Amino acid sequence: MSAHRSLLDDALARAERHGRPGLPLGGFTLGRADDRSRRGIHRVDGTTVIEPDGHLHRIFPSPDRRLVAVEWAPSADENAVFGIVDVAAGTLRLHPDIRLRYDAVVWAADSRSLDVVASRDRMLVTLDLETDARQAVPLESAARLRLFPGGKSGLRALSSGSRGTTLTDRSTGTLLGRWPALLRAAPLDAGVLVWHDGGLDAVANDRAGVDGDAKHGLLWRWSDPDAQIVDVAAHGDRVVVLAVADGRSVLVDLVDGIEIERSEADSAGSDTLTTTAIGFDDGVLHLGVEGPLTPPRIVERTKESATIAPPPAETVGATVRHDLPADDGATLTVHVTAPPGAEGPVPLILTCYGGFGVPHLPLFEPTVPAWVAFGGAYASAQLRGGGERGRAWREAGRGARKHRTIADLADVARGLIAAGLTRPDLLVLAGASLGGVIAAGCAIEHPELCAGFVTTAAPLDLLALDDHPLGARWRAEFGDDGTPESRARLRALSPLAQAEALPVGAPIPSYLGVVLGEDTRVLARDTHRMVEALQQAGGSARLWTAAGAGHGANESAALHALGLTVLDFAADVTTAMPADAPRGASL
Repeated sequence: MSAHRSLLDDALARAERHGRPGLPLGGFTLGRADDRSRRGIHRVDGTTVIEPDGHLHRIFPSPDRRLVAVEWAPSADENAVFGIVDVAAGTLRLHPDIRLRYDAVVWAADSRSLDVVASRDRMLVTLDLETDARQAVPLESAARLRLFPGGKSGLRALSSGSRGTTLTDRSTGTLLGRWPALLRAAPLDAGVLVWHDGGLDAVANDRAGVDGDAKHGLLWRWSDPDAQIVDVAAHGDRVVVLAVADGRSVLVDLVDGIEIERSEADSAGSDTLTTTAIGFDDGVLHLGVEGPLTPPRIVERTKESATIAPPPAETVGATVRHDLPADDGATLTVHVTAPPGAEGPVPLILTCYGGFGVPHLPLFEPTVPAWVAFGGAYASAQLRGGGERGRAWREAGRGARKHRTIADLADVARGLIAAGLTRPDLLVLAGASLGGVIAAGCAIEHPELCAGFVTTAAPLDLLALDDHPLGARWRAEFGDDGTPESRARLRALSPLAQAEALPVGAPIPSYLGVVLGEDTRVLARDTHRMVEALQQAGGSARLWTAAGAGHGANESAALHALGLTVLDFAADVTTAMPADAPRGASL
């Protein structure tokens, strides 16, 4: 093992000691404790109920808190089965014939039975926990069924293509409304809260509704075109929204749909904090809070105007927000975490996403403090197409305008170089999934900006999206409507098409293509072809497979190998970093 790889390995292992706790739910949490590799179910007092082999995706405690329904997968491929945990015994009983993939459970009020959508078999299963009797009802072939809490026996959301999603009270059969894209529903004292792609609606559940019409049960409506909702919590008549606005996470308190308070997470010393999730449990609002150097923690917020006490940040560096100009005059934000007192250009890993309206915020990943302790800087860029600044920002980097996202990443790289924070020979672009498409597109189009680039589980051939298991869902993001015009635009945008067109001897940054051994979303084929194309053009390109890792939840051991490979590559290609450079404080 090389000197720098050994140092990175040690630094990464120290950072990975921090766990990732989950929000309390029904008296329990699903999370990974400190110094543990996998997630488990824990009581809110911190004691462990069970930490089984495999992967726990979701938990649903029974009303009496004696049992916990779980979605459990034997591997990281995201295909799961149903299970029941006996809390007192600490045992897990699996039902391998009830096959799930991120499905929901609704318990009966007496905790004796439950309903679960088994989407992999297109069945709605009712299970009696006392007799083990079950009833399975086939689902409509062209529809997607989801269950949410509310009413006496839950709410039924049925999505059917262009007709949108209808929401119905299962106990009364009352139609609550129809929305083009419904994300979640939750009970309110006055009715039901609906989170949809246009904002929030509160609807009465005692009057029929059609399309959210105010004449048919709409109580109030809230939206903010400049913010992206990322989570919603409701208790009684209290609604708290977690959103992202101006590149930051904000909490919005609503009363009858009227905003009465908006606040941000406090900074933790020299770090930038992000609130990642919110939820009520026993009437108390809990927040998941973290930063690039601040390990994830769960904190309580007992009043609307209460100040959040941030957890302590690591001492290896500081996070600074930079607002940089794009070539069309827009402002692009990048958060840079660097060693304390760093002066002059340093090796810098620039990460991105830039799609599907998903915010790319400064979060804690063990690779960040490990790389900073090694002497480098780590940055997260906010690009159009993401969810950092509302609807217009998202639409500016979507569909036929997708190249704008690549141009934004190039402008961020230029801005960091112009500010003296790094140099092209010290800069590595990195992205996972869609972010890998953007990083690769930028590196191939602008090889003068970076020394290397990394993609992880990226669909790099935009001309063959449908070949991927979930690829048909991505076509609108890249503007693929099947017309000759869109196909020509995709060819110019596709990193793989551009790589295969490179002449021998063309300037090419070094490339690391990472594929996930248990990925059920993105085929490894695109990355293999990218490596081959760059090698044929005379570039330095290597392939690495993350064994045991998938697109969803992963054990920390698999993530350690992946993170170390990426950091080792970055250290190799940023050759100006001496192996004996002063390293930061312990993590």
